[in-house]
Amino acid sequence: MVAGIEFFLVNGEIQFVQDGAQHLFCELDATIATMLKNELANDPKALRGLEILGIVDPIEQLKQFIYCRFGDFDKTADITSGGVLNSEYWDCGNRPCPADGLLCQLPHCTNGNLTRRETEIIREVGSDKSNKMIAAKFNRSKLTIDTQLRTIAHKLGCFTKLGISSFAGAHNLL
Repeated sequence: MVAGIEFFLVNGEIQFVQDGAQHLFCELDATIATMLKNELANDPKALRGLEILGIVDPIEQLKQFIYCRFGDFDKTADITSGGVLNSEYWDCGNRPCPADGLLCQLPHCTNGNLTRRETEIIREVGSDKSNKMIAAKFNRSKLTIDTQLRTIAHKLGCFTKLGISSFAGAHNLL
């Protein structure tokens, strides 16, 4: 297996760092490309996201998959030497996106999985919005937002707005 790989974007083009050198997408090792293609082929949510975006060309599908799952240069290998894929949730600049949470993976948390709406609410909390302002933005009652925030707090294992804001900052939601 090849050494760790970190994908990122330069002027909208996928590039990667491997063994301390920067490479273009077209230089991606066939073994790594096959691993990524297999990961994509076995991920029905990601395939649904590509369908929603109308991407049918296999190379473009692979590029979009890499872009959505690994596009941030966070200095953590996206693919390790052991073949482990480390997806990241990052601010791609395309939100709201119809494939959000399908192609990209929503941030991981301690007690369950976040929904797309919960991630949006966390983003608003991280931007220091009041529950009333969040309710107005999503056309929900304040009581509904209060309930959703209790659910989010349980999932994150932090029970203050400061804790939720810290999570937002740590997981590229701001």
